[in-house]
Amino acid sequence: MERYHLQDTGFTLIELLIAMGISLLLLAGIYNFCISQVKTYAVQDQLVEMQQNARMGLDLLVRALEVAGYDPLETRAFGITRDDFLASNDAELALTTDRELYFTADWNENGSIDNSADERFGFRVNSHSLQQALISPADGQISAWQSVVENIESMTITYTYADGTESADVGLPDNSLPGRTLHDIRMVTITITAKTRQPDYGYTHPTLGDHYRRITLTAKVLLRNQG
Repeated sequence: MERYHLQDTGFTLIELLIAMGISLLLLAGIYNFCISQVKTYAVQDQLVEMQQNARMGLDLLVRALEVAGYDPLETRAFGITRDDFLASNDAELALTTDRELYFTADWNENGSIDNSADERFGFRVNSHSLQQALISPADGQISAWQSVVENIESMTITYTYADGTESADVGLPDNSLPGRTLHDIRMVTITITAKTRQPDYGYTHPTLGDHYRRITLTAKVLLRNQG
């Protein structure tokens, strides 16, 4: 009588372990790929946001400066000033900082600097945001600051005078100095630096040594109401 032996058709323990190991390696590769893609997307998203913030901040300042010094009655009181909004032709007026921007405009054409947000403008960078001054109608002074663009790290203002010199080289506007008075200003250069909202630990800034990416934009604004 002929006998038949059934051959084993299952997997050995070693074969199962090998298969499981290969599967785990494949899963780990897929996981790392997905994580890498998520991180890349997050970084790109932050870069786009950073660029938009820088452009928004710069555009806001450029548009605002278009009215600086509007003075239809030619009083010479309007233009670049300081945070107390002193008349631009005041003999005592001298700027002390290139990190903030203040100016006036005779929006209602009455020849005086009124206590109005339409005639007094102030901008600064503080707490990593571009802020605009809120003007008190009671006394015309700054009552508070409102953040208008987030993640702006710094702002620098450079003034170009009628003789072509720049405040970065010869000093800030000062009404007591010939050639550097507030009415000698012909152009304002704004430099803004924006940074990403969150750090990217795969990147190290070459100068600052932190993990934030930055972008610096510059705009030159001819003061059409002066000169």
